[in-house]
Amino acid sequence: MPHRSTSQHRRRPRLLVVDDEAPQQRALCEILIDQGYDVVGCTDPLVALDKLDQSPFELLLTDLQMPGIDGIELTRRAQAVAPDMVVVLMTAHGSIGSVVDAMKNGAIDYVQKPFRISGIVPAVERALEVQRLRVNNRRLEAEVSQQVKELVAVNQELDAFAARLAHDLRGPLVNMRSILATTLQDSGTQLDREQAELLRLGVQSGDLALRMVRDLLEFARLGNQSLTMAPLQLDDVLQAALATVKPQSEGREIDWSIGPLPTLQGHAGLLQQAFANLLGNAIKYTSARAVAHISVSAQPLPDGGQAIVFSDDGAGFDPKHADQLFKPFRRLHTADEFVGEGMGLANVRRIVERHGGTVTARGRLGEGASFTIVFPPQPSA
Repeated sequence: MPHRSTSQHRRRPRLLVVDDEAPQQRALCEILIDQGYDVVGCTDPLVALDKLDQSPFELLLTDLQMPGIDGIELTRRAQAVAPDMVVVLMTAHGSIGSVVDAMKNGAIDYVQKPFRISGIVPAVERALEVQRLRVNNRRLEAEVSQQVKELVAVNQELDAFAARLAHDLRGPLVNMRSILATTLQDSGTQLDREQAELLRLGVQSGDLALRMVRDLLEFARLGNQSLTMAPLQLDDVLQAALATVKPQSEGREIDWSIGPLPTLQGHAGLLQQAFANLLGNAIKYTSARAVAHISVSAQPLPDGGQAIVFSDDGAGFDPKHADQLFKPFRRLHTADEFVGEGMGLANVRRIVERHGGTVTARGRLGEGASFTIVFPPQPSA
């Protein structure tokens, strides 16, 4: 059996030719059929619209000047019926203004009458390429939209699962930690040093597990809770966050540089939590400095957005691993160096993203770090 190429099985593009001059319409149809197209011709624009309702066409080739419905009106109605179809105009009398009007209503090209095969065929080929791109773009947009919906659904399911898991784990962990703490307290001198130390480690591990469960629950809730936005003076939010982290800085000498911050729409409680996490990190990772330098400043952006920068001169981090900082339970320093569970920056990113913004990190080992929150342009009052 002879082999047939894929192109032989491919459906030929369907063209609808509309021209109120019957001899010219038939001649054009014959030309295009000879070029390998599936062509339907008619002299009445209303008949052409009926044909569009009955079956799909890739291209409409229509005369501009016709009695009753002209090419501009036909183009407008045809695009409403078949938005993926492309339109090419034929005109012998049309002015530039008429062609421009047709383009505004959906036509993508035009050819002048009288035309030659060498002029009409390339115009049709160009238009069909545009039609193929249009169909592919629409298909890709639909696929991306569906994938986004699926990702949102999966993220919501993961958040719900994490919340249930964290909630269910909390009870057994509290009981375990309480049993160990009570045993340690009631045993007194009945335990030797090694046994008492094991119990103390068990209590500490219980505390760590409970903090991780709390952080996981907060992280999961951030993905689903609705946010009530209101105008916020970020100076006030920052001062509230500084009060939250004040106990961490007791006994430390810290040189604070706090610049004026802007007003924007946001959720006060969540932004205070994000600011407190960033400030707490700055305090923690500058603990080796005799005098630590921590700054918070604002930078207006050309597009109308705002960048809030938190900087310190602490331990810093390897810039090759900056993308790991914002992932849940990921840490770039060991627990022996700095205490933590690795959820603070993950929560910061989620809070900022819920506000339509982004957060990035820059740093070098031993040279400090900076975290930049970018808020999008704010809607006008």
